[in-house]
Amino acid sequence: MKRAVAVEAPAKVNLVLRVGARRADGYHNVDTLFAAVGLCDRLRVERVAAGITVEVAGADLGDPRDNLVYRAARAYLDACGERGGVAIRLEKRIPVGGGLGGGSSDAAATLRCLVELFEPRADVTALTGMARGLGADVPFFLSASPLALGGGRGDQLTPLPPLPPRPVLLVGSAEGVGTAWAYNLLARGRGGGMEESSAGQPVPLIPAGCRDWATVAGLARNDFEAPIFAVRPDLRETLLSLRDTSPLLALMSGSGSTIFAVYRDEQSAVRAHRRIQPLHADGHVHLTTTLSRFPALRPV
Repeated sequence: MKRAVAVEAPAKVNLVLRVGARRADGYHNVDTLFAAVGLCDRLRVERVAAGITVEVAGADLGDPRDNLVYRAARAYLDACGERGGVAIRLEKRIPVGGGLGGGSSDAAATLRCLVELFEPRADVTALTGMARGLGADVPFFLSASPLALGGGRGDQLTPLPPLPPRPVLLVGSAEGVGTAWAYNLLARGRGGGMEESSAGQPVPLIPAGCRDWATVAGLARNDFEAPIFAVRPDLRETLLSLRDTSPLLALMSGSGSTIFAVYRDEQSAVRAHRRIQPLHADGHVHLTTTLSRFPALRPV
């Protein structure tokens, strides 16, 4: 049995994000296309005699017991009846409040590590249940592919064959966007009902429509953009500046505040990075790539 394992926890972008009606459970139905990218947090998880400790470097996330990493560890150990404990070190590199799913990815990575450290291992059904209990985006980071359609709350997944890797430029504001705030803005813009997406009846998201970048670029949209840009013109300006660099597509990810662009080749992405970075000294700019597989665990 391994004593300690480490793994990188990647960010995600939403290549498509459509928001539908509010559900009975308070969430909203969404149609989304998730893609994992190479900007990663780093986790190291070690078995200890008892208890759960979480050390965080790189960001102030408040009380560690409120962190999704702690909650994931607690859920796993309780579900398995495990009396042992874990010491977790989390190195944050994914910006907080940027719509990149960093907390969800960290939670999923924690579950993956614990499967390797404790016997008997939780099965896929149990892990999926834990992931859904932690957050709507967490199951994606446990899925079989770094490209997946998401329905329901976003947790009903259809893994897809990965698209060829493409460079991605992530541009984030120093001021994040709260998810609840974003949903409230969207609801007010729709008269409070949230029954329809902003463009009527869009082309359905189906696996056959996600087999190449050209088709995905034609589907790309994010229903949060219009209401958020109305009160955050800085984010709209960022999107417009990225679209001026001739990407395959440019969107806001999740409920913001990160704006991203996908490029055809490395040269185009590097030119865009050089042009955009000086304009965002108070935020963050990362040049990375879409992933063809999730990072593997490694013993330490």
